[in-house]
Amino acid sequence: MTQKLNPAQLLFESSSSNETGCLQFNGESVSWRVYLQAGKLKYADCSIQLMAELKYYLLRQGCKAAAAALKDMPPLYLKTQAKMEQNSSGRSLYQQTLLWLLKEKHIDRLQLSQLLEEITQDSLEFCFWLTEGNFNWNRDESNPAWIREQIGESLSLDIADLINFLKQRLTKWQNCASSLLSPHQRPYILDYRDINKSPSSGTLSQQALNELAQMMRRGLSFRQLSIVLNRDELHIAQILSPYIEKKVIHLRNPQSPLDKLPDIPRLLAKEKLSQASKTFKIACIDDSPTILNEMQRFLEEDRFEVTAIDDPVQASAVIFRLEPDLVLMDITMPRINGYKLCSLLRSSNVFKETPIVMVTGNTGMIDKARAKMAGATDYLTKPFTQEGLMNIVNKYLQQI
Repeated sequence: MTQKLNPAQLLFESSSSNETGCLQFNGESVSWRVYLQAGKLKYADCSIQLMAELKYYLLRQGCKAAAAALKDMPPLYLKTQAKMEQNSSGRSLYQQTLLWLLKEKHIDRLQLSQLLEEITQDSLEFCFWLTEGNFNWNRDESNPAWIREQIGESLSLDIADLINFLKQRLTKWQNCASSLLSPHQRPYILDYRDINKSPSSGTLSQQALNELAQMMRRGLSFRQLSIVLNRDELHIAQILSPYIEKKVIHLRNPQSPLDKLPDIPRLLAKEKLSQASKTFKIACIDDSPTILNEMQRFLEEDRFEVTAIDDPVQASAVIFRLEPDLVLMDITMPRINGYKLCSLLRSSNVFKETPIVMVTGNTGMIDKARAKMAGATDYLTKPFTQEGLMNIVNKYLQQI
């Protein structure tokens, strides 16, 4: 019997009870299995399993050679895989393919563990968008045997941390264009003369928009574009949203069977009003009280809640407690520099998508390659004006 569902809440309650077993969620044409052991998340999968999606996970984890090796799978094996894709209840596609990649040494056990974590997170993101269906709990099902045989019990995810991270992502998805309902939708330009009608809120140059238009001709989804551009699919959706709202860019539906996955839950009018009046939390980290005072003065608006942190060593503890929407961080600080602190924050799921802006006294002093590796989103040069600071703050907060 179909009922209103809140999978995230149900999962959190099962975790809090230190349950061991399998929580299954069923939508109209798709289902998910979530395996728990003593309240810890071990693995989650979805009944829709496609080779194209597995290739996406491989490329996301940097396993390019393994992704390329998929075409070298034995013909008989590929026929078996094709049958699995057609059978919506046959969930062994990922299992069989990953075990083949492991056997042929295209991936190792550490990479297998990372891929399983990627599959789990992606499966749960769509599962949390399920608002109607049913669920059941099976205490007899534990972590799949094939996973235990290959990596033991090493994969164990913190549910509260992951739920919080996916809720933050959902809010960002909901603030994208109203017609954007899935990362599997395929953007396209109907009339190429519309490229010259870019919205004022658009951030793409004419050249960048033209290059994207050429890619869109290939019928790529946001997810597929993310691999080509080496950017997160949500980030691409945020950038393209102003163009979608102004109908410069249109959207095709996801290809089957991906069209069976839940849509992004849309915000109610009351929730939109609440978000419009949201107060954004900004953390400013600098060992200079003068710079911190200047930032606080420039950001003295009701919609900003600014926290000044002058001790870089204590900064991580404050930020993890605060969970800001934006971090402004000096690079050259005593005892721990901005690169190291940025990398530390990025190692947590909570801050994987949080904009982190490096602040430096000279653009020549910033090692852009090192900043990118550490996970920096952008940089701001000192001394800065109020206009310059507001521009970069609004640039990233309008995407939240």
